[in-house]
This record gives sequence, structure tokens and C-alpha cells, in this order.
Amino acid sequence: MTLDQAESQLKHWVEHDPDPITRAELVGLLNESNSSEIEELFKSRIQFGTAGLRGALGPGPNRMNQLTMRRLAIGLAQYLGTKKKVVIGRDARHKSDDFFEDLAAIMTGNNIDVFVFPKPIPTPLLAFAVRYLQVDMGIMITASHNPSSDNGCKVYLNDGAQLRAPIDEEIDKLVSESEFPHIELPLGNGKRFEIDEGVEDAYCKAITSSVTQQNSKILIAYTPLHGVAMKLVSKVFNQTKAGKLLTVESQKDPDPEFPTVHFPNPEEQGVMDAVIDLAKSSNADLALANDPDGDRLAVAIPTTTGSWRTLTGDEIGALLFSHITKKSEGDNRKVVTTVVCSDLVPKIAASHNIHHKSTLTGFKWIIPTAYEDTALEPIFCYEEALGYATNTAVRDKDGISAALIMAELTAVLKEQGRSLEDQLVDLSLTYGHHVTETKRIRFESNQPKKIISKIMEDFRDKSVTAVNEMNVLKIEDYLLQKPETGLPNSDLMVLHLENDVRVSIRPSGTEPMIKLYMEKVVTILNRRDLSSESQKGKRVLEETGIWIENFFKELV
Repeated sequence: MTLDQAESQLKHWVEHDPDPITRAELVGLLNESNSSEIEELFKSRIQFGTAGLRGALGPGPNRMNQLTMRRLAIGLAQYLGTKKKVVIGRDARHKSDDFFEDLAAIMTGNNIDVFVFPKPIPTPLLAFAVRYLQVDMGIMITASHNPSSDNGCKVYLNDGAQLRAPIDEEIDKLVSESEFPHIELPLGNGKRFEIDEGVEDAYCKAITSSVTQQNSKILIAYTPLHGVAMKLVSKVFNQTKAGKLLTVESQKDPDPEFPTVHFPNPEEQGVMDAVIDLAKSSNADLALANDPDGDRLAVAIPTTTGSWRTLTGDEIGALLFSHITKKSEGDNRKVVTTVVCSDLVPKIAASHNIHHKSTLTGFKWIIPTAYEDTALEPIFCYEEALGYATNTAVRDKDGISAALIMAELTAVLKEQGRSLEDQLVDLSLTYGHHVTETKRIRFESNQPKKIISKIMEDFRDKSVTAVNEMNVLKIEDYLLQKPETGLPNSDLMVLHLENDVRVSIRPSGTEPMIKLYMEKVVTILNRRDLSSESQKGKRVLEETGIWIENFFKELV
């Protein structure tokens, strides 16, 4: 794109941008002849990533703003057609209210009825509402656990599952080809309905029905990380008496700045510190955190040494699943994980005669796989990035219902005089100790996607035979799928190394980084060897991650 082309697009954008702040920013760049910034904002546009749009707030098509959201709304409306129904929700991020109103206005302007939640809500409630209200689409305005500078939206189809291929490609084409809307949006014949408390009550009833064993004396330190899950978490814990919640006061109210954390993702180092401090000081049994939109769950537990540790997503998945196997029965049970998850849950499934299926990363792949065979009942789904589906009422990850099941498991174990740590040890002794490590290799660049794509291409071309002095036994390249796998092509490589080490390598769908998912399985004969063998395994994975990162940097 030439500078003249970018400036021409800028002027066209300004004519249709309803936001005076982003309009003024663009006019300022034009007056300053800031060519580099103009090209950055107009060289491309935000496209579908994880079931919707997500990115930094700012002016132009390469940022999230009102005009970007309006163009998406037009594409969605064209895909749906007239006389359809849509449910819309939002979190409490910057610009969520404006995006919410624009989406609703464009839908009604295109003769589509909209059901709107009047106040900010967690994502699982929106996902539940799609099927409960029997609408044709659900749209949740959120950037999940992204930084405060981001926003976006997630789209659900009428089956309550996330938007997925090839429909996302069809909608994206409609967005790119659509005319820019006028600043003053036209009125249509679509009706707007405000959703009452009945939908929320129905959601709470559905997920609390999963809890059958509780102990109101369980003490749980909890934080919503300045997000929107606090109200519903309090409500369902009160209804089930699943435990007494002790909340991190400085983080309990929604705040789009997320002032007490550098990055509102509970996977990131230090984000759980405040809730762990509260758990320590109150002698709690458990520490829980939801991400800002409430669809993920993080867990920290006390150890026999008196310290606390944050569990990995795979450890949480194994704990929840092993508990759910005892709460369910039948030979038609099914569990779904992803190709980058630990091998522990599949081993537990095999020992309980439960059907297991593995799919690509992301719940947009997990849920369709879970429900593809109506003869099987999906009792659990998870991805290692703290996403868990423990209740069929929500066909997406749900950090609120997962929190209830984790509290229930804690109560059951306490009645037995045991702890979550004891349960993890038992799993390691039974199935092998699965040491996992996730490494995020970030790339700071004006064109991170281009660099990441080149790195993945070069890595494939190198045909690496050894990693960190361990021979490569097998490589599964998901860009070269065999038809019998039933999985679509994906930019993912899985390296099987010596010493029971497995490394999965894939670019992130929403952030400028490559993720490494590493696992080493260690045979443990008694509990006293667990700590030392675990540390050895972690060192192997850490060194392997550093080796791969250095290899990537040499390719740049």
C-alpha cells in the first residue's frame, strides 16, 4: 500500500467514524504527515481470530473502534438475514458500552430482533443465553484476558458454540465487501428487548445442579481480577453452600484499567499473588481466580510444606475430570481435550472406559467435537489454557461452573482427611507424573505475524533431528494432516523426543507470540521421590524451551 492510498483510506474512514476521539487522532496524523503511523493503522484490518475480533483500541481498520465494530455488525447482519434474533452482552472494558449500542442499533436497523443484557455480564452467561433464548446468534463484547488497552467480541452460533470455520471466513468476506455505514445509523423494524433476571436465574440453576456434595465450612480465597464474574460467583456459591468466599477487596469490582495487575491473565507470573496472599493470611483451603470475563479458572493450593502453589491448566483439568468420573456413570461418557493438553486425562479416561477425543486448540473446535455424536454424553472438556466445560448447559468454557466443581472436590477430599495435593500425588503414582511447562516466546515487531510465519516455515525446512541433545523420534505436522485424523490443517507441530518428552509448537491466535507446550512423563514409585523427580523434569523442559527459543531467534 502506498502512502497516497493509505491517506485516501484515512479520509474515507474519518467520514464514517462516529467517535470524535478516534476521528481527531486520524486528522492529527494526517496534518502531521505521520506516514509510518498512518501505514501501520491502514495496511490491514483486524480479522477473525478466536471466534471473533480482538485487538488494541485505536483508530483505523487495524484497531478496535466503533467503525471496526460497526463493519463487523453489518457483516453479521448480512450473514443472518432479516427476521432473525440475536442476544448481545458486554463486559466492563473501555468502549464496551459504545460497541454494545452500535451492535444493537445495526441489528435492529437490519430488521433483526435483539435481546440485550442491561448490565455487564460474564461470557458464560451469554453463551448459555443463546440456547436458552433460542436465538440465531450471540455476540459478547469482550477481550477476555487481554491487556486493558484491548477490546473485541466473541460470536456464538445458534447451537451455543463459538463461531468456527468456514462460517467465520464467509462473514469476514461480507465484512470486507460491505459499504461503510453512515455516522447516523438508519432505523429499522427490528425490536430491542432487555433481558430480565430470569435468564441469569436459569443459568445459576443449571450449573448449581451439578453440585451434589458441598461443605459450607470450606474457606475459599477468590478474585475476579477486576472483571465481571463477582456477582454470579457469589450467587452460585451462596445457593449451593459450596464454601465461604473470601474476596480480594482491591480486585472485586469491575475496572477496565485492571490497576493491580500488569496483565489480567491468571496464567501470567504474579497475577495470582493477591489472592494467594489472602489465602495464606486466612488459612484458606483453596484459592480461585476467574479471568476478567469469567470463562477461565485459575487455582492455587496449599502444600504440605506450608507454601502455596499455582496449578497448571493440565493439573486442574486432571483434578476436575478425575472427580467428574466419580460423579457420573455409563459407557456412553465422553471427554474432549486438545492436541497440546497433557496425556494424563486420556489415561484417566481409558482406565474408566470413557471415550476420549482430541482436537485442535480452542473451544471453537472442542465443543463441535464434543457434540458430534449424539449417542455419547460429553461429561468434561478442557484446554490447558485454564478453560473447562463441566456442564452441558454452557457449550463453551465456563470458569464459574468449574469453580463450583473445584470447591466440591475440595470439600469431598477434606471430609476424607485428604487434600488436593494428595489427589495429585495419587494421580501421579497411578498414571505417571506428568510434568508440564508452557513457554510463550513473544516477538516485538511492526509485523509479528509475518516474522512468526517465517519462523515456523524455516523451522519446518530445517528438519531438526535433535532438540536440547534429545533425538527427535517423530514429528507430527498438522499442516500436513492425513484425512483419517478428521482434523483440519493447522499451523502446529508436535515433536516427540527421547526420554518421554513431547513439545507442541504453535503461533498464538490472538497475540504476537509462539507458544510451546511441553510435557515429560516420569515414573514415580513412592511419594518421597515426587519432588526431586518433578524438579528434574521441570529443568529438562525449561532447558528445552530455552533451546527452542534461541533456535527461533537465530532464524529471525
